[in-house]
Amino acid sequence: MKQGYFLHAVLLSAALMPCAAQAQSIVPGTSSATLAVGESKTFHSVVTLAASGATKVDVFFLADNTGSMGGIVGQAERGASAILGGLPSGYQFGVGNYLGDPVERELNAYKQLVGLTTDKAAVKSGIDSWYASGGGDAPEANFYALQQVAGTADWRPDAQHLIVWFGDAPSHTSTTTQNQAIDALLGANVDVIAFNSYSAELGIDKYGQASGIVDAVGGTLVNDFLGVSDDAFVSAVTGEIKSSASFLDLVFGSTFAGSGLDLSFSCTDPLGCLNVAGGESRMFDLTVTGNEVGIYDFDIFAQGVGARANFSIAVVPEPETYAMLLAGLGLVGAVTRRRRRNPSA
Repeated sequence: MKQGYFLHAVLLSAALMPCAAQAQSIVPGTSSATLAVGESKTFHSVVTLAASGATKVDVFFLADNTGSMGGIVGQAERGASAILGGLPSGYQFGVGNYLGDPVERELNAYKQLVGLTTDKAAVKSGIDSWYASGGGDAPEANFYALQQVAGTADWRPDAQHLIVWFGDAPSHTSTTTQNQAIDALLGANVDVIAFNSYSAELGIDKYGQASGIVDAVGGTLVNDFLGVSDDAFVSAVTGEIKSSASFLDLVFGSTFAGSGLDLSFSCTDPLGCLNVAGGESRMFDLTVTGNEVGIYDFDIFAQGVGARANFSIAVVPEPETYAMLLAGLGLVGAVTRRRRRNPSA
């Protein structure tokens, strides 16, 4: 058996032991290596999800605030405390709203009301500040707002990213197209849970807009939610968030910043790293290449998994550089000795 496969088997067996199956982890927890400039080394790891799936999640509440949204915004406001209270403490929350599209010369087409935070009282105040006023034509700034949230929210790099979106009208496409919104969401690894006050292919799903977003980036589209009770509405929102967090598309990253190393992640598990359920484990590799001499300490993580592994990498000069350095030092020593023997030189 090849050494690499043997190591994979050992790591996977350790991760799947009963005592660790419910605990999120990345093993080995620490790794170190010394590399010459230009040299690469591949490290084999196993990530195990918590039983519930994602434990580190950023949730951004986004709502259309034009006049037709009166009933929907009211439900969201009345249910906010229950929604926030029903989600785990490892989550952060943000709030934003949007109106008509910038093409309509709307100055506040999108506005962030509360940045991502664990302060649930501030988030509740942000949701309570939603209103329903204005607008004129049916299309709104849906795509523009989704693009702005994806690109400007202060997402934690090691958290799962979710936008909970409430709306009742299709989107303008002049300022931001559907594909541009999708690209922004994919670039920030954001899933979307969309609540449409109308039935499929109407409201925010007219022309297949909301379903197209969700199909492309991941998440859920809930239609016809306007007539449900407050309790059912809260249950639906909380349930959809927990459902989205219970399965993860594993995205690997690190805290390293700079040019001294190149890092490259790859999923090596035969089951793949998409749609991974809570409690399951997956194998992945990290390849590190040394670019500049130095000592580098950093963590690696999988988005949504509240566990990290630490790496310490020392990068030293290439062997040829060592040889030239030693030769240079030898020459300096010879000249010094010669000068000592010939003080008049």
